[in-house]
Amino acid sequence: MRIKSSTLISVIILLLAFVFAQNANAQQRFRAGAVVGLTASQIDGDLSAGFNKLGLQAGLRVIGRLTKRTDASLEFLFSQRGSQRELVKNRYGDLLDPITLNYVEVPVQWHFKDWLIEGDDENDSYYRVSFNAGLSYARLISTRLKDGPESPFYGLIPDILNKNDFSFVLGANFFANKHLGFTARYVRSFNYLYDPRGKENIPYPRGLIGYSLYFQMVYVL
Repeated sequence: MRIKSSTLISVIILLLAFVFAQNANAQQRFRAGAVVGLTASQIDGDLSAGFNKLGLQAGLRVIGRLTKRTDASLEFLFSQRGSQRELVKNRYGDLLDPITLNYVEVPVQWHFKDWLIEGDDENDSYYRVSFNAGLSYARLISTRLKDGPESPFYGLIPDILNKNDFSFVLGANFFANKHLGFTARYVRSFNYLYDPRGKENIPYPRGLIGYSLYFQMVYVL
C-alpha cells in the first residue's frame, strides 16, 4: 500500500507542476517540457563494477529564466537505478544478480547557456548549448532483486536500503531547435544507500552508494 500511495502522490505532483508551468508560460519567463530517457547505473560496494544497469526515466521539467543566459529548472522524474555485473547476458544466458531500484526524483538545477541562435524576434531565439549543476532528492518506491540464495543481498533487499537519496548533478544540454533538446548527466549520491557503520548484527559488511548516468531527450513548449 505504501508503494501505491507514493506513486499516486508523485503523479499528482507531476500534474500540478505541469498545470502551473502551462499557466506561467504566458509570461514568457517560464517554460514546461516532457522528459524521457535512459539511465545507466552502478552501486559502489556491491562487488561489481561499471555502469551496466540500464533503466528508464520519464517526467516533466519546469524552467524559469533568471537572466538572459541563466535558467533554473525543477524536474519531477520516475528514475530506475540499480546494479548489474554485466551489460549483456553472460555465456550461460543469464544476467548476473541485477538490482532494480525505482525512484521518484526531484532535481533542482542551475543552467548556464551559450551559442545563441537568433530568430526573427526575441521569442524565437534560443541557446543551443547549456551546462547545469544542482542537487536532487529521490525517494525509493520499489525494489527488485533477480537472484537466488547465493547472492550476498538475498533476503536483505529492500529491508536494509535507505529510502531517501540526496545527490549532486552535473550535466550538459544540446538543443537541436528551440523545443527539442538532449541532455547527458552524471549523478552521485551524497548519502549511503546502505551504511553498516554503527549497526549491530551487520547483515552486509560493505557500504553501498549509488552512481548514475542519465541520457535524456526533452521537448520544451
